Amino acid sequence: MSKLFCSSPQLCVLERQMQQPPGYRPRGGGIWIMNEAEWRNRGNYLEIVDCVVSRMQMEHLKRRIEEIFCEAGQKLIFSSPAHKEKYLLLMRGKRADIFGSHPNYAAAVFLLSADDGLWERAKRHVTDTGIYFDRIRLGGVTLEQYILFHAAKDVHNGTKHIRLSELADRELVADRLLRLIVNAFVIQKCGVGMTKQEEWNAD
Repeated sequence: MSKLFCSSPQLCVLERQMQQPPGYRPRGGGIWIMNEAEWRNRGNYLEIVDCVVSRMQMEHLKRRIEEIFCEAGQKLIFSSPAHKEKYLLLMRGKRADIFGSHPNYAAAVFLLSADDGLWERAKRHVTDTGIYFDRIRLGGVTLEQYILFHAAKDVHNGTKHIRLSELADRELVADRLLRLIVNAFVIQKCGVGMTKQEEWNAD
C-alpha cells in the first residue's frame, strides 16, 4: 500500500516505516550519527567528509568527492556568504529546536536555502512541524534547483530519488552542487553544530 494518510511530513516518514515489513532495513540503511565530540576531535573537515561518505558503495564517486573538497577548501560549506547568513538566521530563529533535534530537517533546509529562487518557492512550506515537499511547485525550475529539491527531499525523508550513479555524473551534477549535497549529508550525520564551526584545521 503506497497511499499515506498523514499530512505532517514527520508523520508521513513514520507511516512509511510502519508500512514496511517487520525487521526491514533498506540497502545501506541504518541510523548512524557522529556526535559532536567525535567530529570535533577530528578537526579536519575532509576527514569528517571521508567518514560520512565511506559507506557509499561507489569508489569513483568517493574519489570525485575527495577531489572536490581538496580543491574547494575545507572552510567552504555554504554556497555563498548570503546563503550562510540566511541559514544561520533560520537556525537561530523560532525553529531552533527542530534544527537541533532533527538533523535531517536541518540538512534539507540547508539545500533548499542554497538557491534563492528555490527558497522563494519552498520557504512558506518549511514549518516548525516539517517540510511539506508536496506543496512546493517546481514548474519552470532549473536543473540545479530540481536536483537541490530532490536531494533535500531525500535527506529529509530517507528516500532515494537521486541515485549515487547520478551524483557521480559530472555532466548532470556540477562539482559545486555535489559539494552542497555532501555538506548536507554531513549535517544529517553530524548535526547542525557543524555549520557553526568557523575554522577548520588545515592538517
